[in-house]
Amino acid sequence: MSDLHNNNGILTCLSDINERLKSLELRIADLEARNSPQINDKMAVFLTVPDSIRKSLFAVSKLNSCTADEVSEITGRHRSIENKYLNELYRAGWLERERKGKKIYYSLSKKIESKSNEHWSAVEEVENKLDRLLG
Repeated sequence: MSDLHNNNGILTCLSDINERLKSLELRIADLEARNSPQINDKMAVFLTVPDSIRKSLFAVSKLNSCTADEVSEITGRHRSIENKYLNELYRAGWLERERKGKKIYYSLSKKIESKSNEHWSAVEEVENKLDRLLG
């Protein structure tokens, strides 16, 4: 009888744990949905890129296909920093990369480019305004 009581206790405990896990999964899904709202404004989507790496994305959009060295010339940051940022953009799906010999070239992701030229003209417009304000 004692084994049956222990088994029931274990089953009850496992059932409680399972219910708590389900509750936590629902809460996490809710938090993720709140923190990642659907954005229809194309420029707003671009602005979801973290500030620290947005400058690198602007540089790649300007150069079309480029190395970390070329991006660092535009941003004024060290090549190793740009290499890190470009890899982050690649992992996030914003950029594609291609090895040509010893160099790695980055370009805008085709899925991003195909969304709309209007999107990237908005990027260029913002970039030009920033250049005028800061220049």
